[in-house]
Amino acid sequence: MRGNIISYREMCNKEDASLQKGMNFRLKGKHSIILMSVRENSPYQDEITEDGSVLIYEGHDLPNTKDIISPKLLDQPEHRKTGTLTENGKFHKAAQGFKSGTKGPDIVQVYESKLTRA
Repeated sequence: MRGNIISYREMCNKEDASLQKGMNFRLKGKHSIILMSVRENSPYQDEITEDGSVLIYEGHDLPNTKDIISPKLLDQPEHRKTGTLTENGKFHKAAQGFKSGTKGPDIVQVYESKLTRA
């Protein structure tokens, strides 16, 4: 369900957090938050189906480095070098747990950016 247009500050106040990352898994132990963009000039291929029943979200790419020039060509990591889960890994683990019936659904609040850049 699509809601009202609110400012970035209102969103942060509502969530009681300064939201910078696109994926925020169980923020403060509560629901998860996804910040997405479906703008024409967005570097991401995020999408919401016409009927609003399916959300396609790209996730976090590896950062650009001297060794990684095209991160979009690589799989997004589920684990950090330390072995802990990335945000991608946390969301994937939760989705697989729900799919297998070993856990219930997570609540995810999605905010869609409406900003356009000239």
